[in-house]
Amino acid sequence: MNPGLIDLILFSEKRKAFLLFLREGPKSSKEILDQLQVPRTSILPQIKKLKEQNLVIHEDGMYRLTQIGEIIVEKMKPLLETLDVFEKDEEFWIDRKLSSIPPHLIKRINELEDYNLIEPDLSHAFDLNPEFIKYVSDSSRIHMLLSYFHPQLPILFLELAGKGIEISLVLSESVYSRFAEDFGKEGEEFLKMNHTGLFVLDKKATEIPAVIVASDNIMILGLFNENGRFDRQYLTSFEPDAIKWGEELFEYYMGMARETQACRRNQRLSE
Repeated sequence: MNPGLIDLILFSEKRKAFLLFLREGPKSSKEILDQLQVPRTSILPQIKKLKEQNLVIHEDGMYRLTQIGEIIVEKMKPLLETLDVFEKDEEFWIDRKLSSIPPHLIKRINELEDYNLIEPDLSHAFDLNPEFIKYVSDSSRIHMLLSYFHPQLPILFLELAGKGIEISLVLSESVYSRFAEDFGKEGEEFLKMNHTGLFVLDKKATEIPAVIVASDNIMILGLFNENGRFDRQYLTSFEPDAIKWGEELFEYYMGMARETQACRRNQRLSE
């Protein structure tokens, strides 16, 4: 693809919207004008440029993509979605350690396109973010990875498990040590339940996210910044593609984790 064609496709919102609309199939002039909500005199010059580059043809009163156009637009969609992800909160992404996301999921980061960013709540500076608590509490199944410690988390896990929520936890070794040392009683109560599991990720050389939550209805992601700090900013999404993406990220690290002895012992007792 020559630079002129790249400019043609990417540097006009009208042309991008028009091409993506045609991805659904041939469209009439009326359908195009109704969808794009632009004057005919505004869109026709853009369509003319796309026709000149053999991306679009007009036959029997219908506009459609050419074969070349179909190939390009199919590849164009994930690129535009990826740009949307990073442009939505540029300052956030610039300062994140993306190396904790494996390459096969970085390539699909466009699946997080419809996300929201939870900012730290200054009125709860020393507490867990209320939105975070609400989202995980509304789930019936939670897969969660944690590599940062917060003293309110053990109680939260116990409360959630007490409601019958199925919980699988993967903790970094340092977080697990804090939990075991300071919240041993809560940990024992947590693992007595037959719908809980606790795993430890002891690969110290592996960079991991601060938080991954993949539940039946939400994905939550927290990443360390370049200074290695977690500033309690969370990405959240209720979209099925994002939840699946989060589940795969959790499973990636789950595959490196070991089940705790207490968890195995309690499983044998419940059999």
